[in-house]
Amino acid sequence: MRHLQLIFLLLCLSGVSIPAVATGEIAIIAHRDSPLRSLTPREVSDLYLGRLRSLSAGPAYLIALYDHPSDHELRAQFFHRLNGMNLKQLNAYWARLRFSGAVLPPDTLPNSRAVVEAVGKNRVALGYVDASAVDNSVKVLLRLPVGALSEKSSPSDPTLP
Repeated sequence: MRHLQLIFLLLCLSGVSIPAVATGEIAIIAHRDSPLRSLTPREVSDLYLGRLRSLSAGPAYLIALYDHPSDHELRAQFFHRLNGMNLKQLNAYWARLRFSGAVLPPDTLPNSRAVVEAVGKNRVALGYVDASAVDNSVKVLLRLPVGALSEKSSPSDPTLP
């Protein structure tokens, strides 16, 4: 046990990053000039599951969405907190939708920095990031706490589009 503590301490001191959500919060972000002021967890879930493609912010407001890679820890936290889906359920859900041709998944970017950069350049974009990555090019519409993930999740019905 003492060896593991020493190894962990050395890793921390050496600057090796350990994948995790740094702030304990996930921020759902929009361009700083977006007419959107806030979103509910349900709206965000519906957007990211392809159930909703636009929002009302005056006239219909089409949304461009940015996501993280399919095996990214932040993605696991985001969907678990939002609707109780684990990555296996989520990937199966999107595989069915892609096969049906009904809707395409959000564009994937490699990390929170890339999402902030893309959203900061696109007035109709939304993304989710580790809250520590937020800068003045974007505004936060919703914050989700993060925590330990369980293997079993029981969303109400992730199979319905």
